[in-house]
Amino acid sequence: MFRKILVPIDGSDAALRAANYAKGVAEKFDSAVTLLHIIEHPGYLLTDTKDLPLNLIEDMDKNGEQVIAEALAIFADFAGRISTKLEYGHAGKKITELSKENGYSLIVMGRRGLSGVKQLLMGSVSNYVLHYSQCPTLIIKGEKQ
Repeated sequence: MFRKILVPIDGSDAALRAANYAKGVAEKFDSAVTLLHIIEHPGYLLTDTKDLPLNLIEDMDKNGEQVIAEALAIFADFAGRISTKLEYGHAGKKITELSKENGYSLIVMGRRGLSGVKQLLMGSVSNYVLHYSQCPTLIIKGEKQ
C-alpha cells in the first residue's frame, strides 16, 4: 500500500515523532523510507548557492547532516530500506516536487503548531504540503507552543 514513504525532518520534536511514526508504518507495509532535510535559508532563497559564502553553505550542510543523523538514529533497528536526502529551497515546494518526481506513496511529517500570528506571517510547511501534495499526507502534531 505505501511502497515509498517520504519523511521531511527539520530537527523539531514533531519531526522526530513523525519519523518514529513513519518507521512503524514502514515496518507494517515493508516500505522504503527517505528522510529529507531541506535547508531553507533566506540567503539561499533569494540567490543561488554559488553566490553565498562557502563557509555559510558548509555550516548549513553540517547542521542538515546533524538533523538527518538524529532522525536516522530512530531507524537504527529498522530492517527495511532507508535513505537520506539533503536539499535546498522552499521546504513546501521541495517536498511536493520530490514526492511527485520520485513516486512517493505517503508523506509523514511533523507539525509544530505555530500560533495564529506566527503561522500567518511565516506560513506553514505542513499546510502547504497538505494542499499541494499529490499523495496522501499524514501530519503528526507537535506540542502546543
